[in-house]
Amino acid sequence: MRRLFGVGVFIATLSTASAAVITLTPVEVFHQLQQLTNEPCIIGDPSCHNGGFPETIFPAGVPSYDALSPLYTVADIRAAAGNIFVVGVDVNQNNTVQTLSLFAMLINGLVIDSYSPGFPTAVPPTPGGGNGNGYADYILSNFSSLAAFAAADTVQFHAIMPVVNAGREQFFLQADAVIAPEPVTMSLVGSGLIVLGLFARRQRPD
Repeated sequence: MRRLFGVGVFIATLSTASAAVITLTPVEVFHQLQQLTNEPCIIGDPSCHNGGFPETIFPAGVPSYDALSPLYTVADIRAAAGNIFVVGVDVNQNNTVQTLSLFAMLINGLVIDSYSPGFPTAVPPTPGGGNGNGYADYILSNFSSLAAFAAADTVQFHAIMPVVNAGREQFFLQADAVIAPEPVTMSLVGSGLIVLGLFARRQRPD
């Protein structure tokens, strides 16, 4: 029994050691992400368009947040955003810049991924977010894929914002789509076609 316990601790340690560090990136492309019915809030504002998908509503008029999302299943998250996803953050801010000190994903009660730099990160609105309800100012990414987890495993999200001075933030799910910049993509494709054309020309018998 003691040996089995030791193996369990070892496996848990490996799991923790391989956990992803969530990255926080400002949105630079104007209105790149907006919260919609099929990209529901997990923690946010009553104005989130969630349909029947449950969310935790931040309390109004408080100077800081420490909130857990509802408890979901892996199947719930897959249906909403797939196995690989990002979280859009719509920041509401007046005169004092708000801050984020933690965002984490827990699976079966264990922290799997976290954004926790050790100090509060300033999160002012970005030109990319712009005005309007549900437009992301920041993207939280690099979450572990849910592909290896069972459909019935539980998923929960945790957000801590030690400075809040305006409306409630929206943290919403979004399927992850890595899009290469079009000019670079087209340049690479064009270069490849030119090389192939030259190669074919050299191989053609005279």
